[in-house]
Order: sequence, then structure tokens, then C-alpha cells
Amino acid sequence: MLISLQRFEGTGCRSTGSRCASGAPYRLNLALTEIRSGMVIAQSVTRISDATLDTRPTAFFRDSPVNGKDRGVEGYIRTAETQPGQAADALYLERLPTSTVLQEATAAYEAGRMSEALGRYEAASKRPDGQQLRIYSGLYLTQSQLGRTADAEKTFGTIARLGLETNNLSVKFLFKPGSTDFLADPKISAAYPMWLRQIARQAAQIDSCVVVTGHTSRTGSEAVNERLSLQRAVSVKTRLVGEAAPLSKKLRESGMGFRENIVGTGADDASDALDRRVEFKVVGCEA
Repeated sequence: MLISLQRFEGTGCRSTGSRCASGAPYRLNLALTEIRSGMVIAQSVTRISDATLDTRPTAFFRDSPVNGKDRGVEGYIRTAETQPGQAADALYLERLPTSTVLQEATAAYEAGRMSEALGRYEAASKRPDGQQLRIYSGLYLTQSQLGRTADAEKTFGTIARLGLETNNLSVKFLFKPGSTDFLADPKISAAYPMWLRQIARQAAQIDSCVVVTGHTSRTGSEAVNERLSLQRAVSVKTRLVGEAAPLSKKLRESGMGFRENIVGTGADDASDALDRRVEFKVVGCEA
């Protein structure tokens, strides 16, 4: 059975054009799919409120350096929303065997069994469809936890390369509130110089240009957040150019404020870290 949970801004349910029930901004979808035929045989949807939901991320999603949502995750969500009698997402079905290994690896990580988790993430990465951000995020996290620093940096380089190749590199750089400075907590930001180094190296190897886009969580006015997100993008761009000078002609900056929040709670803690991300999008240099 598949479960997907989506949060809607205010009371408007933009994906359906309907209105959410008052106080129930989350939509929970459940679907039952017959694997042999690839058809959804049952589906249900309900609304739940903030008060009844623990929005804290699990350890893997809390610790992951990037947003691992990709075409496979979108297929999972799409299947959870599919009506009975219709086909499940083809890519979701195709990736099921690898997804099983990935889930086992993540369960081991959540339980603190790092060596076991590393072995399973390595096994998943070697499968034909193993070039996935979530798999490499798991590799990076377990290598880091086990003190394999050189391996972790190499893996983050792969994350940066894959993210740029798929135009889906969204990195969780966390800043001090209202500032362009990174959080001073070494448990959080100690790896940031390495992340920047690897992103710069990978961006320097492509012929296209890259737009660096800053995002903020929903705290403060729209105008303040628009300005702050752009300032943070400029700050990251400057750091990248410091790592690879040729990038000065290839990088652009953009600020989205809180217009593209993923979580949208405005909690300003680990639960909505994805809202304070920095995205890197490949574009033509004439853009």
C-alpha cells in the first residue's frame, strides 16, 4: 500500500481546485496496487490537521544534504493519487526492486546500524537504476557517520553531478536567521565548504550556465524574504566563484522568498529545513 501526504497553503487545494476543510491543510492519499497487472485496485483520500500530525522528519530526511525528490518519488506520489482501475506510474513499478533495497538501507540508518546501511546503499547504487539522489544521499550519510571522509566527499561530488545532470540539485544550506551567514553549529555546517567545493567542480565541468536560487521559510514579510533569499543566493554564488573562478561568467542568482515552500510551516527548525534550501538549475548561457 502506498501513502502520500501533501500540505496545502492556507485553505486552497491548488492541485484539485477544491477547498480544504478548515484546520485540515494536509491531504493523505492511500492506494493499493496489484503488482502483476500494474493497476491500482483501491484508493482513498482524507484530510488531517496539523494538531494530529507529527511533522518532524525522520533521521534520514533530517540529515540528508539534498532534497531527494526525483522522478521516481513523483511516480510514487502519482500512484498514491491514482483512481482504481487506472495504471500505476510505470517508473514507480520499474524501480520497485531497487526501492525495496533502499528502504532496507534507510531502516538500518534510522536504527543506527551504519555498517549494514552502508552495505545496502552500496548494493542499491550498483543496480541498473541505482543512479538516484536518495541512494547517494544514503551513501554520503553513512560514509560520513563511519568517518570515511574521502569517500563521503567523492559521493557528494556524485550527488552534485547527478543533480546538475537532472536539473534537480536542491541543497540544504542552513543560514542564521535573517542573515547570509551559515549556521555556526559545526554539527550542521562543518561540511558546507566541501559541498561548495564539489558543486563548484561539477558546475565548472558543464558547458551550460547555472542559476543559483535562494529560498526562505515563511517567517516575516514577503518583501523581506524576497530580498533575503536573493542575498543568500548571491552569497552562495560568491563562495562558488571563490572555489572555481571561471564560474564568474556562468553563474546567475535568483531569489524566490517563500513562494516555493515545500513544507510551509514556518517553524524555522529541522522540520522545515527544505524551505530554506538553495537550488541549482542548469540553463543556457544566453538566458
